[in-house]
Amino acid sequence: MAIQAVSQSTTQGVGGAIGGKSMGRDDFLKLLIAQLQNQDPLKPLDNQEFAAQLATFNSLDQLIGINQKLDSLAQQQQLVGQLGAASLIGKEIVADGNQIALAAGQPSAINYALDAGAARVAIKISDASGKIVRTADLGNQSAGEQSIAWDGRDGAGKALPAGIYSIEVNAFDVAGNKIGASARTHGVVTGVGLNGDQVVLELGAIKVPLSAVKGVL
Repeated sequence: MAIQAVSQSTTQGVGGAIGGKSMGRDDFLKLLIAQLQNQDPLKPLDNQEFAAQLATFNSLDQLIGINQKLDSLAQQQQLVGQLGAASLIGKEIVADGNQIALAAGQPSAINYALDAGAARVAIKISDASGKIVRTADLGNQSAGEQSIAWDGRDGAGKALPAGIYSIEVNAFDVAGNKIGASARTHGVVTGVGLNGDQVVLELGAIKVPLSAVKGVL
């Protein structure tokens, strides 16, 4: 359907912190040695208390070791995720996302999904600055995946420059109540990267997290 009529860490917190700096095994060992060196010879450290402190230090050392192993495991999982995502390069995917790429002089598809049948669907298209450049009120549509064609023009019929645009989809039932509607991003995977601890797929200039992928077309 074409748009026609439109209107306008890792270990921090394990052993506490002093002055905002995380304390590690070396810090606690230095504190323990300093305590032994400066104890009152007339009131030496109680054996049970000393044993308890040694046990605490040992527990801290084990916790730090566990954290380091968990960090290593997380890095390995990221690598596995990247390698797995690399198999998607060259394939067209559909993912949750509200961005669409417009090429100069070419129409672009607007994709979305409706949780239920709608009596009316309203779509807003905005440019990179957030300005609404096109709106469309569509008729009734059934539940599920939907797609309409956008000719790349604004509400006055002027061709818009190539770039990334965002869409907002709102759906309503016959009583005017809102229905769940999710914008979709379609595109061919051109690369894979990391954003923090998240694997990200590159669809040209658009980036979507691997976790947002709904399917491969």
